[in-house]
Amino acid sequence: MEYKKHGDLKVTCIAEKDDLEFFGVTLEDLLDRTEQGYHFIKKVKELAGMNQKVTWTNVAYTLQISMLEDERLSLTYSEEISDYIESLKHSMVMADQATIEPLKEFISALENADEESARKLVARFEKNVRQM
Repeated sequence: MEYKKHGDLKVTCIAEKDDLEFFGVTLEDLLDRTEQGYHFIKKVKELAGMNQKVTWTNVAYTLQISMLEDERLSLTYSEEISDYIESLKHSMVMADQATIEPLKEFISALENADEESARKLVARFEKNVRQM
């Protein structure tokens, strides 16, 4: 696997077909969100952190998976607030009317907060979402 660090909390991993085979996972496992797929995603994040000396916070976690030519995958792990905000903005497309306004307010609060305050807001938000 190849790793590239993009920031303090953002790393891209390029996984070859052989890497998937080594972990005993298929593209379908990732698409179907199987246990093996989740294990692979978590393990690659851990390896990316170790390889690129990133200490993950486990707050504001986003993952972008892209299919590349030659049966390779690009997995970009990020815990940067800006990426989290971007992900929330994409989620608004699927939100119902009752959710859109509070989501806009939350995004605005994150955009206007300093790093530490934004992380606290996200941690509280994610905790509340899990409890629902």
